[in-house]
Amino acid sequence: LTYIPTFQHFSKIKNMQDLLRDFKKLVTNEDNDSALSKFDEIKRMMVEMDSLPPICADGPNAESERELTKEALEYAVILSLNLGDKDLFQKHISCLRPYYTSSSIDSELKNTILGLNLLFLLVENRLADFHCELELLSEPQRQHPAITFCTQLDKHLVVGAYDEVLAAAAHPPVATFSFFLTSLLETVRINIGECIAAAYSQLSVTAAREMLMFSSDEEVLSFIGEQYPTWTVMNNHTINLLGVRPTKAEEIAAMRLITQNLSYATELERIV
Repeated sequence: LTYIPTFQHFSKIKNMQDLLRDFKKLVTNEDNDSALSKFDEIKRMMVEMDSLPPICADGPNAESERELTKEALEYAVILSLNLGDKDLFQKHISCLRPYYTSSSIDSELKNTILGLNLLFLLVENRLADFHCELELLSEPQRQHPAITFCTQLDKHLVVGAYDEVLAAAAHPPVATFSFFLTSLLETVRINIGECIAAAYSQLSVTAAREMLMFSSDEEVLSFIGEQYPTWTVMNNHTINLLGVRPTKAEEIAAMRLITQNLSYATELERIV
């Protein structure tokens, strides 16, 4: 059976193309309310398309409809970042999966979207999911800047190289990464703060600014006020951390561990 495209088929595609063009422009300009309204129109058209998953019926314009829908969902992912809505982001990522697995044509935004998903998993500390997603990527995809950026961040986080994380976050490969990087930077700075509390009893604001990689003393003082209210800042110059050591540091019996290690070393020397 041969499908013969009708005027109605061509008209539907043309309408979808027009809506998508307007939607992309609104998302790029961050006109979020208008973009949401336009995307609702696109979704109403998508409901009428049997060519889309899960039905995936063949038709005269099936491939075109799938490609247009895929592009609309990709921009919907970016819209969710503009809105700062992580739940909406996950929803659109899930909707995109069948298009990425079945389509033989890679879109311009595909690797960026995949990188955004990897970054989201890192920020949420879902490391098992992060590595599962990474295993699904081909070698050429792993070499894409948006993907390598995430794998490098993962390595820095694993070894605790927080300064490398902060330095990398200052130069993301794509501007849309900034939304998740803001959350990641806050988490990293909190971890650095815990290390500072464990290592120092007193610290200058200038030293804390360098360690936390802030650009001004005001940012340091604001961060301390929000995250570490038990720290005492004296004359806006010195931070007093006495009596606020974290429980993790107190649980480490340093002298006992040193004694044990020296004992092991002595025994090994005797054996050799």
